[in-house]
Amino acid sequence: MNKFIKVVLILLSLCLIIVPVTYASILYVTTKGAIDQSFSNASKQSKLRQKAVDPALDHVSILFLGIDDSLSRRKNGQTMEEARTDAMILATFNRDDKQVRLVSIPRDTLSYIPSVGYYDKITHAHAEGGPKSSMETVEHIFNTPVDFYVRINMQAFVDIIDELGGIEFEVPFDIDEPSKTDKGRTKLKAGLQVVNGEEALALVRSRHVDTDLGRGRRQMEMIEAIVKKAKDTNSLSKLDELVEIVGNNAKHNLTFDNIKSLASEYSSNDVYFKRHQLKGTDYMYNGVYYYNPDLDHIYSISKLLRKDLGLESKPKQSLLDYKMAFVYGDLIPLEKINLDTLEKDYKKHKNNKDLNPKTPKVDQNNDEQNTNNVQNSTDTSSEQSNVTNTTTY
Repeated sequence: MNKFIKVVLILLSLCLIIVPVTYASILYVTTKGAIDQSFSNASKQSKLRQKAVDPALDHVSILFLGIDDSLSRRKNGQTMEEARTDAMILATFNRDDKQVRLVSIPRDTLSYIPSVGYYDKITHAHAEGGPKSSMETVEHIFNTPVDFYVRINMQAFVDIIDELGGIEFEVPFDIDEPSKTDKGRTKLKAGLQVVNGEEALALVRSRHVDTDLGRGRRQMEMIEAIVKKAKDTNSLSKLDELVEIVGNNAKHNLTFDNIKSLASEYSSNDVYFKRHQLKGTDYMYNGVYYYNPDLDHIYSISKLLRKDLGLESKPKQSLLDYKMAFVYGDLIPLEKINLDTLEKDYKKHKNNKDLNPKTPKVDQNNDEQNTNNVQNSTDTSSEQSNVTNTTTY
């Protein structure tokens, strides 16, 4: 395979590993063996699609998942399907505009998880039902089909950094984080230095000193540093090893032909990338922290995503979060929600507003303005409804 193409693909895979940015998508167009090794057909066509899509012909969406997985956790009985997600990005690929839109979803985002039937942190969706659960959860947020997924664990990130011989990086503050084996600590002093894979992982995962936005900036800076190192002539000889690392630590439901189509369409220099981070507010409920997503922003992004996929825009009232806020005044964590009953309650209260003083905490008249704001953004930022309280994590 052409060396330049391999370099591009490796760089794309690196973007996926530390997630929340750019090309991420086409990491597997390396060798068919690596693709076959990591392929899983467990997830079927989205219920929001009338027919199956083909990346060679259609606009498609891919959900990228970076999971919290390690050898020590597997030894303790945790399977990869039970791991939580450390990072999550929904990407839409529009063939007409040569555009890839990336929406980063913070791990603590309060979201309805269909596999358990209640709202919880979106990071738990994968642990409750693997990639399919994560895909369905994201579909419920944006009312947008999720066609494919790509999942990768952090071991690949560590191994790739080490294979490259370390990365020069300006460490912004002292680091003291658990090691990837969950035994011992990884410690770093602030300043410019060469970091190894485990140290780099601590840098891009740390959330204890600054915010999730700061974490996102560090991930961007790390990507730039990796790209710079991967372009070195000495790194070209390591491409096959890097491909093998990714193949051993990933899972996806893209066929080899799917990936070839994506690579041929979106690996050129004229592809336009747009990046957003789901906005929200800090939210404490029964002593547990959640990230409460902003309903206006959800709807604005939903319209953009559906437009990217060539789908008609749906009204804000079609969003599950809107109906929850309309009926209950807000999103309620860890309580069973019967969706059929919620729909009946919503229709009843909508038709008889006097019986329902609760309304969503959003301005219902500024949708177009919000869409414009998101379009221009360069963010690096029932009777049985309330039945069961579940244990927090």
